[in-house]
Amino acid sequence: MKFIPSLCLVILASLCHHQISFVSADLISQTCGQTRFKDLCEKTLRGDPGSKSADIHGLAKIALKATSTNAKVVQSQISKLQKSTTDKYTLQALKDCAENYEGASEQLSDSLTVIESKHYADVNTWVTAAMSDSDSCEDGFKPGTSKLTALNNNFFQLCSNVLAIVNQAASVNKA
Repeated sequence: MKFIPSLCLVILASLCHHQISFVSADLISQTCGQTRFKDLCEKTLRGDPGSKSADIHGLAKIALKATSTNAKVVQSQISKLQKSTTDKYTLQALKDCAENYEGASEQLSDSLTVIESKHYADVNTWVTAAMSDSDSCEDGFKPGTSKLTALNNNFFQLCSNVLAIVNQAASVNKA
């Protein structure tokens, strides 16, 4: 007879786990549905195991961390390009990009610190500045010569998504 209550407990636990996964998946879809770059948002959030149990604030932190990591990837690519480029104009553009992304990384690091205390306005300010850094990087190249266009665009889109998610978190925090 102990088997039936145990079986019921296992089934109940399984249903609860499925329901939690469904709710979090729905939250990710809802959240990303309010961003400009929905597919990238879904890929970013679903790619982090912590998103399954995250609330909107947690999703904002995950998106911000992913964007910060991406800034470091871009910095690494800039460094590689600097080592393999001889054109003076391109080298100067890459030097400017390195400075821009160093600033962006600092701004995102600051954002990661203040998001813990839900200072969403500060996060918005710093992420917006980081977005501008990627634009400035791209603008430093002669049209059609940047080898960073795809990376800059991806970083810009990640920042845009962070802003949308942070604004959602801020509105939930006010309620």
